[in-house]
Amino acid sequence: MKILLTLVVLIAMAAPLSAQPEGMGADTASPDDLRWLLTGYVGSLGIGDDELDEVGMTTEASALFGARLGYRFRPRWAIEASYGHASLDATSEGFGEVDGRLHLYQADLVYIAPEAARAQVALSAGMGAMHYAYDEFERRGVLLQGESWAHELLVSLGAGLIVNLGRHAGVRVDARDIVQFCSAESEPIDETNDFSHCPLDETVLHNPAFSGGVLLRF
Repeated sequence: MKILLTLVVLIAMAAPLSAQPEGMGADTASPDDLRWLLTGYVGSLGIGDDELDEVGMTTEASALFGARLGYRFRPRWAIEASYGHASLDATSEGFGEVDGRLHLYQADLVYIAPEAARAQVALSAGMGAMHYAYDEFERRGVLLQGESWAHELLVSLGAGLIVNLGRHAGVRVDARDIVQFCSAESEPIDETNDFSHCPLDETVLHNPAFSGGVLLRF
């Protein structure tokens, strides 16, 4: 619900701005000669919402840092590759606090409208992978020896708002639902090869992500 409300707010904010005439001079970016989009961002990521309570652990991500590189192959369409990284602070029953790391790799198709205006809406859909790892800790009563990690498929849906500050620069904010597909753990848990965020009877987790940063066009 948070993601849905955020998307509605972003689109509502962009509507009056994007309705302005396209010939706005220095505040608009022509899709013909500025095809590359580079965004550096910082944001937040909610790991699995409250779904991890079922497996006796909680996980919180620190600030999410990353970058996106896009190529505008049509006036309103772009392809974009992105990377994000965050530190994880987890708590497991019976062991306490443990540190972890998260890496996000994505490829997205982005729809940008209108073609040239002070403010533009950016709708995205894509897929990629989530890699996360934790130091040694106990999980469901079993001490996991050494680093525990998983590499899982994700699908991302989102919407953003781009406010152009000139032909070559702007500010971009995004709200996304990063849907994580993983394998539910078997019972009993294996000490080395059976680690996952997924609860026992779930294979899909929703991770809401919010980010903002500077957009460069060239």
